[in-house]
Amino acid sequence: MEKELIALEDVRQLAQKMYHAGLRELEWRGANWSVRLHYPGGDTMAEPLPLPPTVAETSLLPVCSPMPGRLLLSHPSHGEAFVSEGQHIEPHDILALVQVGPLYLPVCSPVAGTLKSLVATAGSRLEYGSEIALLLPTDTVLAKL
Repeated sequence: MEKELIALEDVRQLAQKMYHAGLRELEWRGANWSVRLHYPGGDTMAEPLPLPPTVAETSLLPVCSPMPGRLLLSHPSHGEAFVSEGQHIEPHDILALVQVGPLYLPVCSPVAGTLKSLVATAGSRLEYGSEIALLLPTDTVLAKL
């Protein structure tokens, strides 16, 4: 089955790879859609795109939104945050909630590790697959020692 929707993050990654490869134009097509990316010639770009992640950054595990919605970093009935940066996390610990209408979907840690950073802010609108947090898995921590 062909993909019917293109995630914005997929387009961003494709644009970054295209830019770093020196390509000026690229067209991506499906049965009922197409995306055309074009960079102008010369030095007309305001600022360069970020470079690809370093080796240290590739060991980070992104935790992404399971659905579009609004991000909650604490329970709606009390203000205490689920987690904080630098905190040790166990598998299945709740990192955040995604509010979809009247529903609250938990976003849980897939592995044990350390919460490196919260990428999204409380109350922000999320798309499917939007990064919420970056984890440094315990296996990676032990491998560096």
